[in-house]
Amino acid sequence: MIKGIIWRVISNLLVLSLLFTFSCEDNVVEEESSMKLWLNGEEVDVEAEYERITTYGELIEYVQQDEPGDSTIYTKKIFIIHFQKEAGRIELNKEHYAVVFTDWEGDSSNGQPIDAGEYVWPSICPVCPRACIHGEPSKWVRMEIIGEADYGISGIAHIESINESGDNWTITGDGEGTFYNPYSETNMEGRIEFTDLLIETDVDNTPYFDYGGH
Repeated sequence: MIKGIIWRVISNLLVLSLLFTFSCEDNVVEEESSMKLWLNGEEVDVEAEYERITTYGELIEYVQQDEPGDSTIYTKKIFIIHFQKEAGRIELNKEHYAVVFTDWEGDSSNGQPIDAGEYVWPSICPVCPRACIHGEPSKWVRMEIIGEADYGISGIAHIESINESGDNWTITGDGEGTFYNPYSETNMEGRIEFTDLLIETDVDNTPYFDYGGH
């Protein structure tokens, strides 16, 4: 009898423990990242409009080979939010929309795939193609779609924070800009807001490795 009572108590405790665990996990799910996108002033239902929504971040060390007198080792950082219409592998020849952050003088000491701050386009320095030898910031942001003829016209964005999340990083920020759409032969305006978005770093699942070269 006593053993039966003890077993029932242990069983109830195990059930309560499991319920508490699942409750905690539900709270984590409820605190997922959020993202909003507008094109030409109209909000886009990204979950309904795009089959694949991915991110990618990386940092690469480089030397400016076109500046013979500069032997400085710089850190290039990129962060990309990619919206793809089709399912399957992420490819740049599929219809997509992307926001591309590039920092040619990233902080090499913090280990982050991208740094907080203001990103603009066109670049502040009209001469330097990468890190600016004139002391100007080299943080760029561009919005693009599929097509060799598309190009960013102007943009400004802010990365508010980058935080560690286990073995990963999450990012919060916003941006807006204008780009040329070669299909409609018109300029388009885009705006994005994102909160606690997970930064993916899998090079095998992205076409953006070393995007823009170095």
